[in-house]
Amino acid sequence: MEVRRSRTRGMRNQTGFSKFGILLIPVVAGIIGGAGCHTSGARHGDDKGMSAASKASAPGSERIGSPKGLPAEIDETADWTPYVSVEGAFSLRHPKNWIRPTEPDRCTPGLFMAGGDASSVGECASEYFGQIYVSSTEGDHLDDYKLAPRHYWYQDISSRKLTVDNVEGVRETGTAMGQTDEKNAMPGLPNGAKVVVYYFYAHGKTYVAQYTQESGHPDVLRDFDLMVTRTLKFSN
Repeated sequence: MEVRRSRTRGMRNQTGFSKFGILLIPVVAGIIGGAGCHTSGARHGDDKGMSAASKASAPGSERIGSPKGLPAEIDETADWTPYVSVEGAFSLRHPKNWIRPTEPDRCTPGLFMAGGDASSVGECASEYFGQIYVSSTEGDHLDDYKLAPRHYWYQDISSRKLTVDNVEGVRETGTAMGQTDEKNAMPGLPNGAKVVVYYFYAHGKTYVAQYTQESGHPDVLRDFDLMVTRTLKFSN
């Protein structure tokens, strides 16, 4: 519609010019010529001003009185509690309100466990690692932690690559299904439990960080992701 209106205006201008163009050309030419002689100096000055204004408005140009950069991104993990595992060869920071095991001396050296509340934290000297854990093992054991090969235990599996502390790894998610058997007392996650697992290989070790969201657990997945992606460091 806009193109048609522009063409209509152009046709009207051409029609008017055809009637009076011969009379207007000498007069307009004289006015332009006189104005050009009288204002040449002023126009030269205006060109300088316009040039300066153009530079000031150009993308990336510095403007007086404007901030020189965007505000620094706020680090939400800055005041979190630090944790260092000499045996596990990693360090991290976790939210202050997370609950840690009550008897950490009984836990396997190099194993970090935590929960969003007291009911979701793992138990030391047991096979229950709770809602959150981070650990490392010597050698390349990446396949042992991948959800995809164990597809009969998980559904809706998704995977993506990422880099943490200059080490490339993988983040996988899945939903537990068919892991428990009450008749045969087979242990496993209850159906519908959501699992998020990160795994990395660095300095001759396999690192894994896992989050499990079972019914009744507080949802602290966002903080878990921040803990891994912003604070996890690998050491020799």
